[in-house]
Amino acid sequence: MERKNKVKKIKVLQIAGRMDVGGIENQLMHLLRNADRNKFQIDYTTTDEHPFYEDEMVSLGSRCIHIPSTGGRHFLRYCRAIYRVMKEGRYDVVHSHELFHSGMVLLTARLAGVKHRFVHAHNWCDGKNLGEKTPFKRRLYNRVMRFLIRHNATDFVACSSLAGEFLYGKKITGGDSYHLVYNSVDTSKFLDRYGRTETGEFVGDGWVNLIQVGRFTVVKNQLFTAQIAAELKRRGRQIRVLCAGNEGNDYERKVRSAIEENGLESHMLLIGVRKDIDALMRKSSAFLLPSKYEGMPLVLIEAQAAGLPCVVSDTFSREVDFGIGTITWLPEDADAVQWADAIERAVAQPKPDKQTVVDAVMQNGFDSRLFSKKLCELYERSVAHGAD
Repeated sequence: MERKNKVKKIKVLQIAGRMDVGGIENQLMHLLRNADRNKFQIDYTTTDEHPFYEDEMVSLGSRCIHIPSTGGRHFLRYCRAIYRVMKEGRYDVVHSHELFHSGMVLLTARLAGVKHRFVHAHNWCDGKNLGEKTPFKRRLYNRVMRFLIRHNATDFVACSSLAGEFLYGKKITGGDSYHLVYNSVDTSKFLDRYGRTETGEFVGDGWVNLIQVGRFTVVKNQLFTAQIAAELKRRGRQIRVLCAGNEGNDYERKVRSAIEENGLESHMLLIGVRKDIDALMRKSSAFLLPSKYEGMPLVLIEAQAAGLPCVVSDTFSREVDFGIGTITWLPEDADAVQWADAIERAVAQPKPDKQTVVDAVMQNGFDSRLFSKKLCELYERSVAHGAD
């Protein structure tokens, strides 16, 4: 009896730091959930002892490979670890999501004999010294890493035009090896339940909910959110902010102190990491994003898919805008009064009809199934064509 030839899977290694809760990590999980597991073996490295998504990764047939972090200085230890992973795993593709740090990842991948080396730009600026002049050592590091990225990557991917030009430069973004792939979300849980009335917590108590989702960092700007909440309180409005995100770091403790000092315990609730963001958005009247910068924020895509009016800072690419009139962009220097004014208008704004949202999602390619399809097609094409 003639034996059928077994199709060799394309082995892909994703390198994205901790692989804990966050926008990039959520995006990479959409890739894993939607990829054809008969064609692809997609594995991940992590510098966390037990990252948030590890159990799900393993359940989907992926390996979650633990490696030491650089700790800001242990670069050789880190490179040795990923070199060993790449060599032993015999990966066809390495895909790095580490911003400037990708320079070391890509060089290591080349030395390990990986032929197809993808790099992904997720931000349009370096947030290490946000609002300050970048120190000379950091500028030198960025310059060296950008050189290594340009000379060791075979494919350059970006979530937005701004992110691509920032990390690669216009010469790369104008070439055939550059691919613009918008971030996406699992829109089904927003669209399938669009307009559904939710019950339970945060409902029916006389408050109007705003929702903000993001890790507690200077970049996500929750301290400024506390100022906005204080202004809404001063106006006597029963509008509260539901802040979902990681807890326990120094910045989060500063936010809690600001809440206590201004008596905002009822106006700004820190509700931790949540798995029911879609339900929370249906319980909310508007979405808040005062970030100091973003690449292509996934939560803003989710909020638009939920039909929420959105009040956001004008600090990132407008390619994320669905174009259906639900986003209010505010300049970076807008104060809490201006934000409160925009929020009061937003919570009174009706949601668009479902079909309008569905059409916008598909036309702009913001659905996670389309994102996964595009990346998998790039992997297949790269492997089929070979590399230098």
